[in-house]
Amino acid sequence: MTPPAGPAPGAAPGVGNPPPPVPAPPAAGLTSVRPPSPGELAWAELAKQLTPAASITRIDTVTARAVTTVTVIGLLLTGLGALGADQFAADGTAATSLAVAAALTAALAVACALVAQVLTISRHLNPADLLEVKAWYRRQFSVRAYATQAATVLLIVAALLAGATAATALLTAPTASSPGSGATATPTATRP
Repeated sequence: MTPPAGPAPGAAPGVGNPPPPVPAPPAAGLTSVRPPSPGELAWAELAKQLTPAASITRIDTVTARAVTTVTVIGLLLTGLGALGADQFAADGTAATSLAVAAALTAALAVACALVAQVLTISRHLNPADLLEVKAWYRRQFSVRAYATQAATVLLIVAALLAGATAATALLTAPTASSPGSGATATPTATRP
């Protein structure tokens, strides 16, 4: 005897007969499947670096750089060594005002960088609860990323102010031959 070719007439579906295969749905928006290009693979590798932990690491790197780079402001204020700190007061109010503005802006940049570096301890964070983990990272970004951006912008402004201070002091410094420069003429002896 040969088995019947199809289900027995009147048999209930699934009883003694496997269900017909269901075709796989087509991928959304794709008409054909091809291997990813080298460019797409490169973008995928870059996307792997955009994890929350990697972003926090980048924030830490930038804020540490802001704190250590603030020494450049002092170097710029002295005109790369051409000026002494006492020359700003002697050169007039423009250089002094710019020097004070540069120093205050640099101090604000360091303060913002230090705010971004504040250690956060989460005693009650449940790492198994992904909603809590996401909320923790979002809080970190909202505080630390904005403080880091502010520190970087303030550091740039401080560098510009310091450069302007040095340029102003150098350009307005009295020369040895100008009146009021403190240079005195020494009489020369004449022979009879």
